[in-house]
Amino acid sequence: MQESEDGKDYKWYEMSFFMRWESAHTRRVLCIGASPQMSATLEAMVKESPPPTFESQDPLAMLKPLFDEVIKLCDENIWAVTTKVRDIELNRKRRCEFDTLRNLARHTGHVIEVEQVAIETMEQLLNLQESNFKHLNKLTKTYTVQAREYLAFQLQVMKSLRWRAQSTHDRLEEEINLAYNMLASSDNAVMKSITLLTMIFLPATFISALFSTTFFSFEENGWQFSPKFWIYWVVVIPLTITVVLGWWRWIGGSYEGLRGRFLHTKDPKSPL
Repeated sequence: MQESEDGKDYKWYEMSFFMRWESAHTRRVLCIGASPQMSATLEAMVKESPPPTFESQDPLAMLKPLFDEVIKLCDENIWAVTTKVRDIELNRKRRCEFDTLRNLARHTGHVIEVEQVAIETMEQLLNLQESNFKHLNKLTKTYTVQAREYLAFQLQVMKSLRWRAQSTHDRLEEEINLAYNMLASSDNAVMKSITLLTMIFLPATFISALFSTTFFSFEENGWQFSPKFWIYWVVVIPLTITVVLGWWRWIGGSYEGLRGRFLHTKDPKSPL
């Protein structure tokens, strides 16, 4: 993953490698989809590395510089994402775009996938190397031991990078959840302020609505009060009781049910 020329801040390379070892001890490595920088680096390493780095009897000798470069790229990519995640963690008061978080999580997931495939491939090659060394008698014991240890070292480094990528991915998921919670908390604060304003104007609204009914009239000879005002209470009181009982039934008819509705806690009397 590198900076792209099309305006995006990333560019993925889908790299594949094919190696051929012939009986004449000639090795060919075909790099498909590699970045120009990686191709140039591998070419320079092949030309500059002296024997016994490229032992002619070892079919997998060319994998050493190849894996070194792959590990270097994986390390740079995951550190680039980790740096951005750390910047987000240090600036939590500044609202971060969800698209940025999700894109970083997506890239980290791709890095984890690539590194996991690389680990499985290296494990298979380690077994293949062990099998080759049993049939290649011209290789010295010192070389075989060093070759095994170096490939095992590269495998361990790749596993470490895999865990670092997983840790970064987990941190991103936590930041996404925290961003959602902060947004929900902000929405709750707005709703509380709206509720407070509603409660402030509620008494005045009720009084104005009540006095606007035909039970009250203001005429030149004074304030007139209807003797039928009791009808209002006959209708309002039963209706209010019905609404309250319906609401109480809806929340479960208990204090635990009330807590469960508004605090998202489980009712201990509930079978579920």
